[in-house]
This record gives sequence, structure tokens and C-alpha cells, in this order.
Amino acid sequence: MADRANPLETRSFKGKLWLARAALAFERLYPALFPTLVVIAGFLVLSLFDVWRALPVWLHALALLGFAVAVLHGLYRARTACVWPSRSAGLARLEADSDARHQPLRVLEDRLPEGWQDPVATSLWQRHRERVLAALHRIRVAPPRSAMPGRDPWAARALVLLVLVVGAVEARGDFGERLLRAVSPGMATAAALPVDVTMWVTPPTYTQRPPLTIEQTRRMERLDVPAGSEAVVQLHNLGPAGDPRPAIRFNGEVLDLADLGERSGEARLTLETAGVLEIVPGAGEPLARWQVLVLPDMPPSISFAEPPRATHRRVLELAYEASDDYGVRRVALDFVLISRPSEADTVVLAEPARAPRQLASTAYSDLTAHPLAGLEVELQLVATDGLGQDGRSEAVRMVLPERHFEHPLARAVVAERRRLVREPQERNEVVSRLDRLAESELAEQAGTAIQLGLSIAGSRLRQSTDAEERRSVVDLLWELALMIEEGTLSVAERSLREIQDALQRALEEGAPDEELQALMDELREAMDRYLDELTQQALEQMRNMPENMPMQPIDPSQMVDRQQLQEMLDRAEEMMQGGAREQAQAMLEQLQQMLENLQAGMPQMQPNPGEQALSDLQRMIELQQNLLDRSHQMRQGQAGEQGQEGQEGQEGQPGQEGQMGQDGQGMQGQSGTGQAAAEQDALRRALGELMRRMGESGMDIPRSLGQAEMQMRGARDALGDGQPGQAVAPQGDAIDLMQQGGQAMLDQLREQMANQPGGGEGFGPPSMAGQRDGRDPLGRAMRNEGGWDSEGTEVPQEHDLGRARDVLEELYRRSRDLGRPQQELDYIDRLLERF
Repeated sequence: MADRANPLETRSFKGKLWLARAALAFERLYPALFPTLVVIAGFLVLSLFDVWRALPVWLHALALLGFAVAVLHGLYRARTACVWPSRSAGLARLEADSDARHQPLRVLEDRLPEGWQDPVATSLWQRHRERVLAALHRIRVAPPRSAMPGRDPWAARALVLLVLVVGAVEARGDFGERLLRAVSPGMATAAALPVDVTMWVTPPTYTQRPPLTIEQTRRMERLDVPAGSEAVVQLHNLGPAGDPRPAIRFNGEVLDLADLGERSGEARLTLETAGVLEIVPGAGEPLARWQVLVLPDMPPSISFAEPPRATHRRVLELAYEASDDYGVRRVALDFVLISRPSEADTVVLAEPARAPRQLASTAYSDLTAHPLAGLEVELQLVATDGLGQDGRSEAVRMVLPERHFEHPLARAVVAERRRLVREPQERNEVVSRLDRLAESELAEQAGTAIQLGLSIAGSRLRQSTDAEERRSVVDLLWELALMIEEGTLSVAERSLREIQDALQRALEEGAPDEELQALMDELREAMDRYLDELTQQALEQMRNMPENMPMQPIDPSQMVDRQQLQEMLDRAEEMMQGGAREQAQAMLEQLQQMLENLQAGMPQMQPNPGEQALSDLQRMIELQQNLLDRSHQMRQGQAGEQGQEGQEGQEGQPGQEGQMGQDGQGMQGQSGTGQAAAEQDALRRALGELMRRMGESGMDIPRSLGQAEMQMRGARDALGDGQPGQAVAPQGDAIDLMQQGGQAMLDQLREQMANQPGGGEGFGPPSMAGQRDGRDPLGRAMRNEGGWDSEGTEVPQEHDLGRARDVLEELYRRSRDLGRPQQELDYIDRLLERF
């Protein structure tokens, strides 16, 4: 009965016993065979790297003999380890792996002597066997334990394995042939090796197509490549110098084979036409052959998506669609005067950094200052690809948008500007007319800043000597006309448009988040300034509005307030932070379209006289800042002439010219402390006149303006004494004091506005004028109402943005999981780079 109950004879236990004996055999055999395995690994490494073919035949054979002897010697020393462990050793291994004491497995094989008659001893023996049998379910087999860590504490065996893997990768498809050459010394000579042909093709960079690698070209019989691609063919295992070499032919023409090492050569070919590329030996079949098909680069196509039109701000709006087989690099607008085709010009509309194959966008170009403004021209869009090919749209005729000025002084300034552009020889006549305009009653009503600007323009034109200096006067006259017509609104509008363009370019180029955030903050500030100026324009328009003028009701569906515009910016910013840059770009384009057609609602209230005073003061601050810069530069110039700060003296005057050319406000061509003193005194008198007007209108005159006037007086005296360095401090103090006064005036204005009904600011298109219930006299929403249709642009909802953030967090989590495959980690890194 005991034999029948013996579990050592079951199949499960026999399997565990066999594994235990195998583990013992491995633990004995692996250390004994390790030296032999190292010798074999060394042989494989030399074979995979194809070192044998560089050895002479006798040395190759001698090395093979040395490896064979080393392997046989190692096997001979390991012969004693090649013994299969006994059953008893296997049972002992199982007992040791299972932490069993007192040899329980071997106890099960023990038997009582024959004829044993002691019932007590028999009962105890049976009880002991039952206990052992109850513990058999805990029997387990542990993995083999190697003694190599003790013999190789530095793990040099891992280095051998690594070199072996590198050799296998380097051998690739030549694995078997290299092993065969390793055991056959006669085959290892270079003369007996077959010629190895490799080729890769690199398309032009502008195509954005990946190259064809060596592995790809080996499997291909036909190559479809863009025109201008470069093919590189390399031949290896060539014979010694003087032996005939295979010829590389393309359409029958033999290419030059340049030496590339001792037994290699290389040929390069630019693929412009289709044909057959083959490598032909001296005799026999071609070693390699490819049918080359060259894909021509077609010119881009472009068309007007909508007819060109002028916005409310007289900016030319151009909606276009362009496409190219490899990417559109530039979109430009050509326009030519119909009456005189010789007069033409080109304006660049877009230069996408990523060169998309399909491009649909809307560009805004302010051409009101162009000499052809107001004349009939022929417009044509031009798209350029990476190869420099142009594609043109259909020609469209239209009158180029022209700025219509209502103010008589602005019209007069623009007329003189037009005369200067078309008849530069009448410069002296234009100068005299500008002087008369500066002294006219209209200029006096426009403010001291305008009078100074006209005088400066006339003085600079009088002393101009070339076309570049006259062009600066032309630009200054245009700025003055805009200032007369709209005040500082034109400056705010131009700044807003520049920042919008910069942000759009940054989104297209994939700029980092820090740069996008900085541009978004600038856009927010620029839009606030623009809306403030737009509101101020409505107040200015009210001054000239008859009291009994009938007003049209405002369509609430066409109104948008400042809060709604700010919400659009907030949504665009949130999209950028969540990685939805394309949606953010679409939102910003819609915002730009709204701003280009925005106009403040016409007020029905008496204008505040502080508006004009505040505008004049701001202009004076700018002029004073210009004088401060000039004083600082003149001080540097004097120091340079005295030999104390020569380098600063050389840099001062070019910096002054650059400042004057950019601002259009400086006295270019007029230098010297005397002229600066006269300008400083004129500015001081203008400030006094401003304070007089404020007093007559019942406004509180800030004390800081009177202190600023005293500082200007001190600066004037210092400049009159020829000491520009002494004028720098009072001029800086005057700027600070005027800014404090401007803030005080602004506080007064806000207090006056707060006492009137209404709180928000509303804006709308040109047709909006009047007021309705729920809106203040400026047409501004007292509550967050007003219509704006956002259905034209698909904007992600809140849950979409939340899902985008969840995906981003999951990508970051997976990127930190080093247990994932390297290919997956690289892909995740590429995704995160885009966010």
C-alpha cells in the first residue's frame, strides 16, 4: 500500500525532479564551458565584422587552427562536468529549493525492514510518512544559480554579448557569406568577393520628402523621385588598382567613378530626366538595374476665393486659395496701373514657414499710402514654390482703396504729399505751402503737435538732398494727415495689425509657447489701445455732429463689445496652451476680420473737452522724448570730439538719424544745440497753451503740468548755453511730470464718464449709428448683449479642450515609462515637441 501511495512516481513530481537535475547540470556545465564560449564568441565577432578577408591566407589558416585548438582544449577541460546528476542529487536539490529539513523526499523512498513486527514503530513510521506527504505541495524548483558573478565581478561577459550583437547588425544580410568566408581561407581574399552595390536617393529639401535608403533601393526596381534628386551609387569589394571595374551607366552614358577608399568607388548623379540606371561589369549580366521615373515639379496654382474688397478702414482684403505639389513658399500680390502699365508694384502677402501644400487664407494689405491709391489697377495673385516657379491667378480690375479725408487740413496735406510724389521738382513750392499750412487757423485748431509736425516736414524737405530724404518727408506727411483725421487711432491700428501678423507667423512656424504667450500679451494690450482710440474717435465725431441730427437704430445682431473680443482672445490663448494651434489660428483670423471692419457706435452726447487735451499732451510727450534722445546724443558727440568717449561719439549720430527716420518726428538735417533750444521753447509754449485751454474749459489743471513747464524752461536755457548734457535731467523730469499730468487728466475723464449712464463699450460695422434700449449713447452694451455669429468657425468646446489636456497628460506619463519600446518613446517625444 505504501508503494502505491508513493507520490515520487507521479508524472508531475518526475517533471520537477528532471528540472532540478537539469539545473544542477547547467550549474556544473556553464562555468566549465564559459572559456570555450568566449573563444567561440570571439571567432563570431571577427567573422561578422569580416576581419578575415583582410588577412593573408596563411595567417587566416593559422588563426583558424588557433581557435580550433582553444575550443578543443576547453571542451577537454569541461569533460568532467558533462555528467548527468543522479536521482539522489535531484531530490536533494528539490529539498534545498523548498527549504525542506531532514531530507523528507528521500525518507519516502526508505522502507522498514522485512518482518518488522513492532506495531508502535510501524505506527510512528506511517505517521511520519503522512506528514511528509502533506508537505509535498510546497515542493518547487528554483532557477539555475550561476557562479559567474563571483568569477566575473565586472560583468565583462555582457560586453562580449554586446559586441556580438553589434557584429550581427553590421553583417545584416551577409551573415551566412561572412561565416562561410571565415571557415574558408581561400574565399576570404578580396579578389574573390562579389562587388557590393549600394545606392540612396536624396530628394531636394524643398520637396519635404524623405530620402530612399539603401535597404529601400535594394528591394526596388523602379524609382519614382522628384526632379532634382541626387542619386549616390557606391561600389565596394572592387579589385586592386589596374583591374577592370564595373561601369555605372545612366541612359547609356558612363558616369565617373571616384575613389572611395582602397577598394571602393562612388558616383553621384542629379536626376533631371527619366531613364535607366545600371551597373554593368566587364562581362555578364548587370549587377544592379533601376528604372528611374522623374516626377516633374509643376508650378503652383492660386486663385481668388472671393473678389477683392476694401474694409471699413480702407484696407484691401484678399481671400485666396493656393496649392502646390510640394508646398507654397510665398504668396504675393502684383498690381499694375491700367493707364500706365510701366507703373507696377508687388506686395508680399504671406511666406509660410512650413510651406503647406494647400493654403487657404485671407490677407489684409493697407495700400492707402501707396502712390497708386485711388487709381484703377489690375490685381493678380502670385504663388511661388520652393523651386522658384510662379503660378498666377486670373487678373482682377478694381480701384485701389484710397483714404478719403474729411478734415480740410488733412486733405490739404495729402494734396501736397501727392504733388511731392508726382512732381519732385516742385519741392520749393511744396515747402512754402507747408509753411503756410503750419501757420493757418486750421493747424492751430488741430493742435500744437500738428503745427510742429508741419514745420518739421517743411524744414526737412527744404534741406533734403536725395530721394531717400524726400521719401521720409512723404511718409511724415501721411502720418500727419492720419493724425489730423483720426488722432492716434491710426498708430494704434498699425501696431495692432503688426502684432496680429507676427502672431500668425509664429503659429505657422511652430514657435515655442513662451514666444506665443508674449505675443498674445502684446496683442491684448494693442487691442485695448485700439479700442480706446476707437472710442475717442467717436467722441471727436460728436463734436461736429448737429444736435438735431436724426439717428438710425442699431441692429443688436451687429454689435460686439469689448468683453466679447477679450473672450475671443482668452479662448484662442486656451487653445494654444492645449495644443489646438490650428483652431487658435482660425479664431485669430476671425478676430482680425472683425477688427478690420470695426467702427465705434456714433455717440449722441456732448464730447468731453478733455479728450483733445489728453491727445495733445500725449503728442507733446512723444516730442519731448525725441528731444531728450537728441540731447543725449549731442552730449555723446561733444564727448567724442574732446577725445574722452570717442567710440560713443561715433555711434551717437547714426543712432540719431535712425531715430529720426523711424519716428518721422525728429529734425533730420538740423543739428546743433541752438535749433534744439528753439524747439524746446516751442514745446514749452505749446504746453502753456494747453493749460490755458484746459482752464477755459473748466478742467482742473494738474500741478505736474506747471512743474513740467518749469523743467522745460531749464532745459531750454541749458541748450541755449550749448550744454546738452545739462538738459538731459530736466527733459527727463518733464516727461515724467507730463505723464503724471496725463494720468490725472485721464482720471478726470473717467470720472466724468462714470457719472453718465452706461458702462460697457460697444462697437459695430459702419452701418451702426444711433442707440437703442439697453445701450448707452455711445452704442455700448450696458449688459453683455449684442450679436456675434461664431458659427462660421468651428471652435472646440470646453469638453474638447479638457480631452486635449487629458491626452497631453497621458503622453507625458508614457514618456516617463522607460519600459516602453524605444520606437514608441521617440514617437511620443515627437508629439510632445509639437505641444
